[in-house]
Amino acid sequence: MSSKISTLLEDIASRLEERKEPEQANLTLFLEEIKEVMQNFFTEDSNHDSTGKLRLSSVGREDRKLWYGFQGYEKEKLTRDLKIRFCFGHILEAFVLLLTRESGHLVEDCQKEVDVKGVKGHIDCRIDGELVDVKSASPYGFKKFQDGSILTGDDPFGYLYQLSSYGAALGKEKGYFFSIDKSGGGLDLLEVPLDRVDPAERIGYLKDILPDTEPPPRCYSEVRETSGNRKLGFNCKFCDYKAECWKDSNNGAGLRRYNYAKGPEFFTHVVREPRVEEDFF
Repeated sequence: MSSKISTLLEDIASRLEERKEPEQANLTLFLEEIKEVMQNFFTEDSNHDSTGKLRLSSVGREDRKLWYGFQGYEKEKLTRDLKIRFCFGHILEAFVLLLTRESGHLVEDCQKEVDVKGVKGHIDCRIDGELVDVKSASPYGFKKFQDGSILTGDDPFGYLYQLSSYGAALGKEKGYFFSIDKSGGGLDLLEVPLDRVDPAERIGYLKDILPDTEPPPRCYSEVRETSGNRKLGFNCKFCDYKAECWKDSNNGAGLRRYNYAKGPEFFTHVVREPRVEEDFF
C-alpha cells in the first residue's frame, strides 16, 4: 500500500529513530542535487536580466516591483551574506527531499516545467502524487506556515499565488507547503486550498500593466517616527529597486542609509539626524 502525504512528518521522525544508513539511490539523488546547487552558486548571475519576463514564481509579488524587473531596471547587487543565505536555502530544500525519500514517500516531477497563460515556471515536486512547494524559512517566516497566516494575507513573497499557479497548470485543487525552519530545524506541512486566488486573472492583469511606460503606485507607505523622520518599512528596505523607486525622496537627493546595530535603515525624509553613522550608497 502506497504511503500518504498526511503521515510525512511522523514518518520522517520515525525514520530518524532507526539509525541506519540512507538508501544508496536516495543518497545519490541528494548528492546530485547538492552538486547542482553548488555549481549554480559559483557560476550563476544572481542579478540575471528579467526584462520582458514573468515567471510563475513571482506573479504574487508587488505590482511595482514586478514592473521594474519587466522594464529592465538594474537590481541591487546581492551581498555576500545574502548569496550565502540563499545557498543555504537550496541546500536545506534538497535535504528535506532526502528526508522525504528516506521516510518511504514517493518524490516525483522535481523541477517539472509548467505553464499558465504562456507564463512558465517549475514546480518543486510532487510527493505521493500531491503538489508540494518546499520552503526554507526564518523562524519568523516559519511561524506563518505553522499558524496558517500565510493563507490569510501575511504573504509578502506571493507564495500563495506561486503554489496556486502551479496547481492551475496541473489541474490540482489543493497543494502543500513543506517548510523547514533554517534556524531551529522544525518541519511543517501545510495543506493549501488553491481556490483562494485566481492566478490566470492575476497573470492577465500583469500582462496589461507591466508594459506600461509609467510604474504602478508604490507598494508600501513610509514609516513615520516621532522625531518627524520618515523611513522605509520592512518590505521596502529589502527591495531590489528601492533606490530607483524612492529617488525623489529627501528633496530629490534619494534615500539616506544609516547603520543601526540591528541593520541599516533607509530614510526618505530627515528632520533630526539619527545618532548613528550614515553610510552613503
